[in-house]
Amino acid sequence: MKTKLWLRILVIGVVLVSLVAAGGCVQVKEPPAEDQTAAPPGITRREASREVTPAETEKPLVAPAKATEKPLTADEAETEATAEDIVIIKPPDVALDKYCGLWLPFWREVEVALGDIDHLKADGVNIVAIGIMIYMEEDSFKDKYETEIRKAISKFHQNGIHTLLIPNPAYPDSGIDPNSSQVSLSTLLEQVTPLVLRWASLAEQYGVEIFCPLNEPQLLFNSDEKEVSDWAQDILPDLREIYHGKLAFLAQGSGEGLPAYDLTGYDYVLCGGFTCSQDIMEHPDWIDNLIEEGLDDLETAYPDHHYIFLGTMAFTGPDYYWWEPIAPVNMPGHMPDLPVDFFVLSHEGQAEFYDRFFNKTWNRVDGHFIAVVKGSEYRGKPAEQVVREWFNSGKSGGIEID
Repeated sequence: MKTKLWLRILVIGVVLVSLVAAGGCVQVKEPPAEDQTAAPPGITRREASREVTPAETEKPLVAPAKATEKPLTADEAETEATAEDIVIIKPPDVALDKYCGLWLPFWREVEVALGDIDHLKADGVNIVAIGIMIYMEEDSFKDKYETEIRKAISKFHQNGIHTLLIPNPAYPDSGIDPNSSQVSLSTLLEQVTPLVLRWASLAEQYGVEIFCPLNEPQLLFNSDEKEVSDWAQDILPDLREIYHGKLAFLAQGSGEGLPAYDLTGYDYVLCGGFTCSQDIMEHPDWIDNLIEEGLDDLETAYPDHHYIFLGTMAFTGPDYYWWEPIAPVNMPGHMPDLPVDFFVLSHEGQAEFYDRFFNKTWNRVDGHFIAVVKGSEYRGKPAEQVVREWFNSGKSGGIEID
């Protein structure tokens, strides 16, 4: 039953491994830019208890280039000049009883969220998880949209929304291939660590609520649990020295189950990979059982930890990232034994799933981050009311479904 559980409802992690290892090859081409837009996700927060004061802002620390360094290109010079103009705004000094958040894995989702701040109060979102797209170029890791992300963090904080930061290599164009004969796991470890520590330093500088070293770390370590555990422990002292907020580490569920890393010393285990299927309408009681077994697996693998769900998904379509494994066009190549529309829910099915998922998990975890990637947005759908009621229930511990 355990294998069936994670195979049916936690499939994204293992499929993304094959995507990255294959260089992101899929059966369709990326649609034109104009086709990449989708309905804006529901992005909201609780009312901040006070306004951010001028004393909470400061200029970022930007080290001048050394005379011996390679001269900056025109683009690099422009980026550095822009970064110097960023005003750092830290979040309100308000403790969060429950993390009611949204997962924004790519810059597109962050942009949509920034344009939808007027709806933040209504739905009760009090934190957003921002993915920092990282990639390999030649022999080094780099990141995308640094200046834009730093400005976004300040804007979220200014509006009373806390933030979680997480470097994200989980997309095909990242250029990361752990199966390459020219790349060893230890090499990837050495190369990604400086970038992770740099973003941990920025997280400290901006007063970020939670920092997680990597999204889907198994992608860099070829699903080697010991390698992931060793790296998690090796980097922990450096993270604690640089960053004084809460540290989390992601365990991504897959068809092989939930990995069991050594996460001693981390404040939270982030559990990723819950994706609903059409069974929510056809067999709702079975979905309830899957959620319960998933929670049991989490508590068995990580006893004495605190848990947060990151990236819980319920797709309604019609838009998907062109490489998304659960998009109907890609299902025959990745999960040929399932119907092509197996993960496409009706609007009513999406609302039913979130209601059941929150009801089963609310009092056993410290928070939820709903994924609002293309096709899984809930704004303007029946699920919005469900999310609003649960996220605004906060201190009462949640609502009960009929």
